[in-house]
Amino acid sequence: MAILYKSIASELKIQIEKNIASGIDHLPTEKELCKQYHASRQTIRTALSLLQQEDLIEKRQGSGIYITGKLSDPEKNRIHILISNDEDYIYPDVLERIHLVLKKNGFSDEVFVTENRVSKETEYLLSFLSDPPRGLIVEGCCSARPNPNKFLYEQLEKKGTFVIFLFNYYQNFDSFTYIKDDNAYGSSLLARHLYEEGHRKIGGIFKSDDLQGPERYLGFVETMNQLGVNIPDEQIGWFDSENLNNLRKYRDTSFLKELLQKTLSDCTAVICYNDEIAYWLIKELNQAGFHLPEDMAVTAFDNTYLSNRGILSITTLSHQMHEMSTLVAEAAIKKAKGLPVVSQEIPFSLNIKQSTIKL
Repeated sequence: MAILYKSIASELKIQIEKNIASGIDHLPTEKELCKQYHASRQTIRTALSLLQQEDLIEKRQGSGIYITGKLSDPEKNRIHILISNDEDYIYPDVLERIHLVLKKNGFSDEVFVTENRVSKETEYLLSFLSDPPRGLIVEGCCSARPNPNKFLYEQLEKKGTFVIFLFNYYQNFDSFTYIKDDNAYGSSLLARHLYEEGHRKIGGIFKSDDLQGPERYLGFVETMNQLGVNIPDEQIGWFDSENLNNLRKYRDTSFLKELLQKTLSDCTAVICYNDEIAYWLIKELNQAGFHLPEDMAVTAFDNTYLSNRGILSITTLSHQMHEMSTLVAEAAIKKAKGLPVVSQEIPFSLNIKQSTIKL
């Protein structure tokens, strides 16, 4: 028995990896395993006990024997996270939550910062090919543009690495799962709120090189068209990753000064790409002599600490706390078990604050 149960346990480890690759999240019943291996129930239970000790399976009373998604080699349970930033804005909280959920389920993670540079993403992906991680959680770089790394992602998938995109996805990729915001719906909420407050001359400031920007622009302008208000192109301002990096590193707000003069000069309200842009725009508006919110109503996305930090709180959009990061971590765990994961777009909720309430 001592030799047999160890042999069965070893064979079941191979079966677990095959099941994961085939999208099967369980093992046969004890009765079926007895028949398969011509062994007693006690032998099978001892073999399964070894797998339980390694946390490769879990038994559920009255349900069966389920695969945890982990492999016997701990080094193979690593999930790499490619993210544009790990220090500012929403990123520390998002990464911490992903880490906690993965750790609770027995997976380790490592963060790789791309600085939203495609070439850096390429560099990381090439390095992963020699020692593929179990999975990748990826915030796409300059995701409004076509991405040249599809071949590398496909090579990693062939080596057993699953891929989930976070916040955005690459539009020239058609087979990868993503967990992201419903950006068009979010900007529609903001546009309707401003319209109901009596605003018709509404401007927008959006990020040009990430998918979120065009999607937020689209939801805003489409909604205003539906409400019978045509938004002139001149009322839409764009910035890019270089502008944002200079803002974060050097507090360089020159692009916002320019947008204030060229884009918002005739506007009474604005939809900002996120709280970060809204926070710094309010500073510029204040320095330019605007009385807020009477002269300019300001709205944004994300409901971060910055929405409550300035001279007035910012009307902004939010999800449930930790919703995005929890969903992407749980999706990664499902992928590790070989289960199908459906892409999701998470709807926003509107948080009305001082920046749109006329005094």
